[in-house]
Amino acid sequence: MKLSEPYSKKQRILQYSTTSKMLLVVFAVSLLLANVVLLQQTRSLSQNFNNEQKQATWFLFQLSKELSELVGEARRLDENVLNIDGAELQYELAWSRFDLLTSSTKANKFFSRNNMHLYFINLFEEFKELEKQLVEARTGDSQAAAAFYRSTQTLYLGLIDFVNQNFRLSSKAYEAQKGQTQRLMQAQYMLFATFVLSIISLTYFFYRESHFHRKLALSDPLTNLGNRNALFITLNKFTQEKRPFSLWILDLNGFKEINDTHGHQVGDTVLREIARRLNSMTLNDFTVYRMGGDEFAVILEGEHLNEENVREQINTVFDAQILNSDKVSTLSTSMGLAQYPKDSDNVDFLISIADKRMYKMKFQR
Repeated sequence: MKLSEPYSKKQRILQYSTTSKMLLVVFAVSLLLANVVLLQQTRSLSQNFNNEQKQATWFLFQLSKELSELVGEARRLDENVLNIDGAELQYELAWSRFDLLTSSTKANKFFSRNNMHLYFINLFEEFKELEKQLVEARTGDSQAAAAFYRSTQTLYLGLIDFVNQNFRLSSKAYEAQKGQTQRLMQAQYMLFATFVLSIISLTYFFYRESHFHRKLALSDPLTNLGNRNALFITLNKFTQEKRPFSLWILDLNGFKEINDTHGHQVGDTVLREIARRLNSMTLNDFTVYRMGGDEFAVILEGEHLNEENVREQINTVFDAQILNSDKVSTLSTSMGLAQYPKDSDNVDFLISIADKRMYKMKFQR
């Protein structure tokens, strides 16, 4: 037998919900991993930049110190060419600082990232040119000594100006690093916000799925009425709250012949039509349930019951032909009534009483 249309629809909804939930889980995990990777990259970038900056700043500080002392020795050389030894020694020290600065991997990365590396290469080449003046000064040439002093002073002042321009907080190098860090942080915030939205969506899907499963567990897939479980939940709730009600149990007469003669699909159509008509009765505060097979139950709230009116309403459901077809004849029903708390205050006893009265009516037909 094929699945009924309502049941198949619910299965499709459940399958769609499960697929969507799995996709959201994968998406949320991917976002979480992306956040972790981005956070590590941001930390790594910041640490590398700080380490490179510290080493570059240290070498630059040492270079400026040696050049400052070289300017002092050059001034003494300009005053007296006999001070050549001190100038030569300081020149060699400054040369070694240039070597360290240009050969340091971290310092070069820092300078290259901020387009400073070429400046220090050119500065080193200018520094090397000073050696000719220093050699001439050793011969006692005072003009060469004066030129050496002026050149070293110009070189040193140029370095100081470069440092002031590029190593202050508003420099292009700092602004570029700050901008890169801010972009990474913005990307991280966006990923985190998307991750939070995914978690919210996932929570919503879990809630909807839980609600759907609960509804599926408490409803009859063929008629969309509450099932036997839902009936017992309602009965227990009403008895716990001491709310008076009447329980009607209905058993269809002639339904088995319809199933045997015309097939289960026609039988399913009949059950859906009966359920629709029962739900359309003009009664106050009532709920219809399908207990299984061809048995239905109706709960009416309230202490005062017009039994004849209810029986008439239920019988009216079966007065008209069920289907506009010669296949299905008019059905009827046997019904049994039990009232809480008049007949019993126990749910099982109430159902038993209603069942017995229903079967009594059935066998009297």
